[in-house]
Amino acid sequence: MITGELVKNRVIIKKPKDVNRLYNKNFFGELLADKTLEINFFETAYLLDQKKLEVYKDGIKIDSRKLFEIAVKKTPEFITRYLVFKDLRKRGYIIKNFEGKKGISFQRVTKTGNHDKQFFVSVFSEVDLFDLKKIVEPLSFSYKQKKLLWFAILDEEGDITYYDISKVNFYGKIKNNRFKKSKAVLLKNKILVFDERLSKDLFEKEFFGKPFESGLQLSFVETLYLSDEGFLDVYLDDGEKISKKRFIDIVSKTQPDINLRFTVFKDLKKRGFIVKTGFKFGSHFRVYTKHPDVSHAEYLVHVVDKDFSGFWSEISRAVRLAHSVNKEIVFAIVDKKIDYIKLVRVRP
Repeated sequence: MITGELVKNRVIIKKPKDVNRLYNKNFFGELLADKTLEINFFETAYLLDQKKLEVYKDGIKIDSRKLFEIAVKKTPEFITRYLVFKDLRKRGYIIKNFEGKKGISFQRVTKTGNHDKQFFVSVFSEVDLFDLKKIVEPLSFSYKQKKLLWFAILDEEGDITYYDISKVNFYGKIKNNRFKKSKAVLLKNKILVFDERLSKDLFEKEFFGKPFESGLQLSFVETLYLSDEGFLDVYLDDGEKISKKRFIDIVSKTQPDINLRFTVFKDLKKRGFIVKTGFKFGSHFRVYTKHPDVSHAEYLVHVVDKDFSGFWSEISRAVRLAHSVNKEIVFAIVDKKIDYIKLVRVRP
């Protein structure tokens, strides 16, 4: 049995044979200058659970319960993080504590030093909020380090769901066309284009709107985009032409986030996508890289601002739904610029 001594907030292994067994063979701990080994509380708890270690303090044996009590005082979220550490370690991953720096809980390392297979892990509980302010930091850090980032979400029963989260810089293959200028009429909460030729061009070339009689019914965001591009003037049913600002004011009464949606819609169009409503999939947009005649939508894009927060259950639902319909969920974060982040469920 390997033995260790609890010294303040760390456990020290002194016997050379034990040090070699833990450090060189099983990749636990950090080697100190005096050739002793320091193992953190996550490693200590794991080794106690595996009955491979006994820990003493001033000659008194420390059991798992006592260790947890000490560890939680130092790190309040210790148990949540430990359960993830334990799960990954049992799966054969070499996990090192990252001490919560940059919003990251652990780093996976390899025996060979292969950086391509290293990644970071951020741990959350189901009861935590999905808070973009807490997510941006680990995401940005991992992006700069050119390493993968996993989110490990622990539910109330102790089961763990893992997500691969990454920034995406994606593009479609749809050419932006020029259209002749025409009129659209706002009838209560419907936008109708009665110009038959323009309706045909808009629908066939870039899949705008939905055919309505011999014309076209457009969404609010499509109308705003086409108006902004100079292809449409919008009129009320009494024949009054309205400005872009007036149109936004009217639409905002039923769609308060129209400006956010429009910002992302316009950017996605510049990136060469066809963009349609994602309502039936619980998101703002469904996005095609190719024309819908030859391909299904590959992405669901949900628009949020930089201060967004929600429940992890909502995120889980969005990821699972996207997967069930063979799509990927992307969150468009609107700040001074737009960041697109993608979440994909992974099985370690």
